[in-house]
Amino acid sequence: MTYNPDDVFKFTGYYGYQASIELARDEEIVSISMGDTTSWQIVPAGHRIFIKPMEPDATTNMTLITNKRTYFFELYAAETLDMRDPEMVFNVKFLYPDDENDNMSGHMQTFSASLASPDLTHPEKYNFNYYISGSEEIAPIKIFDDGEFTYLQFRDKNAEISGIFAVDDSLRESLVNYRLAQDNPNMVILEQVFPKLAIRKGKKVTCVFNQSFKAY
Repeated sequence: MTYNPDDVFKFTGYYGYQASIELARDEEIVSISMGDTTSWQIVPAGHRIFIKPMEPDATTNMTLITNKRTYFFELYAAETLDMRDPEMVFNVKFLYPDDENDNMSGHMQTFSASLASPDLTHPEKYNFNYYISGSEEIAPIKIFDDGEFTYLQFRDKNAEISGIFAVDDSLRESLVNYRLAQDNPNMVILEQVFPKLAIRKGKKVTCVFNQSFKAY
């Protein structure tokens, strides 16, 4: 696919099969937002995302923001009886006619300006009552929420996390929309408050439990 900042890219995934979308090698994923996070599994990994429909008729939209560009997608699910189906695509790679895009740079600056980390001079306004278990390597060193957003502070701004997932009572996981704080590259901002989260990197898993969730 040829990148154009004004285009909406259409992607068809096949139920029961995963595919990948490959961006430019120097791009870092900042945020992935989806209309339906339950019917699709999205796992960011470096400059790629792995994508798989979890329902045979899943349809939604996705906005992908990197450190350089913004992508808009329409996602459709289809079924096939043969993985050799010529319509199936296992990898989509973007081509970039222009290495620099001033309009997109301006958009990214505007977007980032709204993602400041919270002011902790009044800690009583936040819920710090979280319990963390699992891999210490990918665990946040601090986690709290303000009743609307959840904030995760990591040791290293370059920490490689495959994804952050909400966990429901049936232990089913769905990808969480998140952003990076402009003034703190070690901080991830989730757009909701959750009772349980799973942070994944390869086979490593860290579980996060909000012990005050019932208070909301």
